[in-house]
Amino acid sequence: MSVHSLARTLLSLTAWLLLIAPPLTAQTAPLQYSPDPTFSVLSRKGAPKDIIYGGGKRSICLTRADPARGLTAIVPPGDFGGLSATTNPKFWVYMPYATDTPLSGVLSVRTIDDFRSAPFIRVPVTLPAQPGLVALKLPTSLIGATSPLLNHPGVLAWTLTVVCDEENLSRNPFVSGLVMVTPQPALLQRVARLSRSEQVLEFARSGYWYDALDLVAGTDGEIGVQRLMESAGWKPAR
Repeated sequence: MSVHSLARTLLSLTAWLLLIAPPLTAQTAPLQYSPDPTFSVLSRKGAPKDIIYGGGKRSICLTRADPARGLTAIVPPGDFGGLSATTNPKFWVYMPYATDTPLSGVLSVRTIDDFRSAPFIRVPVTLPAQPGLVALKLPTSLIGATSPLLNHPGVLAWTLTVVCDEENLSRNPFVSGLVMVTPQPALLQRVARLSRSEQVLEFARSGYWYDALDLVAGTDGEIGVQRLMESAGWKPAR
């Protein structure tokens, strides 16, 4: 075989191998939530006594679909809260109850400034009758320069109460959390050019829990939430 024939054969073989070889995929960076140190500072100072972080108060007037799962605020494990790049974040909770009709609830939100807490603003909400993730959000009229709530970077304390006993309020389950509102127009503009998975990575590693949570919970549901929780150090029960 001549040199030219051998070269043509090698070129043909290379082209054929390229055609049958599986395409290379870009390596995706692992999801890793990096909490902002602000909340560690808050924990050392001592939080307001009526704020309960995460978990769920046991209800004695509602039936859980799964007895092992309670009302839960979706907040960073072992932490007190996370950042939000938007001024009106969503508050995510897991509702464990199975009922015949939708449930009534109250979303209570207030600002905290050096632990001189403003009064709660309470908004009635309707909650689903079946278990699952629920996103809660304040009406836009309550957020802004002319509203009684946050009109500058700062901390919001929020509580969801599920109303199942209007006469004995101590029977009503509730969960709470903190969110530090830190408007970041430049960050939002930058991540808008990224893919959804890249947006999640960027928000998570920058400490913007509520923004990352919106993306994973809204798209991937409980599986996405579990991935985000695990990236923050949470370990599911075995």
